[in-house]
Amino acid sequence: MRQTGSPARRTLAVPLVLLALPTQAQAHMTAPGMGDFISGLLHPWMTPTHLLILLALGLWLGQHLPLRVGLPLQVFVPVSAVALALTTTHWIAVVPPPLIIAIALAAGAVVALEARLPTFAGALLLAVAAGAIGSDSGVETGTPFTVAKTLLGTWVGLGIGLINIGYYVSLAAERKKKWISIGIRVAGSWIVAIALLMLAFSLRRA
Repeated sequence: MRQTGSPARRTLAVPLVLLALPTQAQAHMTAPGMGDFISGLLHPWMTPTHLLILLALGLWLGQHLPLRVGLPLQVFVPVSAVALALTTTHWIAVVPPPLIIAIALAAGAVVALEARLPTFAGALLLAVAAGAIGSDSGVETGTPFTVAKTLLGTWVGLGIGLINIGYYVSLAAERKKKWISIGIRVAGSWIVAIALLMLAFSLRRA
């Protein structure tokens, strides 16, 4: 009988568990040795929940051909800009971690199911994700100019990151290989699994 606890599975479980560990508040913190813009640019990629959402949305955009770049440009980019700008007003003190994780979970499920969402539903998913990430990326301290540069970097990182993930996934999907399609769906299922673990930890801490 085949053993379920193979070395490969145990190895893959390590990063999954690490990502699922509870994290601190997602607001910007100064990265030693990095400028304000670069710190903001890298922020989405250094925040596990934000990264999960970007990966899931990029996979979803790329797995359905032709690539619909117009939708994220018309929805995700402007909504994220508005949300980031609103962080300077401190209207939203904090975005509940379970909400961010739930968005990642939903986006990952869409990828795993290879669901082709209607334009309205896709736009809504992008808008909710952009609003949540942007609102969760406020800068804690700094002069107005420093804050503006950091938020600008975050905005650029979010937009370029999402478009690039979608673009490269679509290049793979254009080869029309069954294993590529399956691989993308498996990646979506992994995002769901990670999000579920993170959600469990988050609710346990609440």
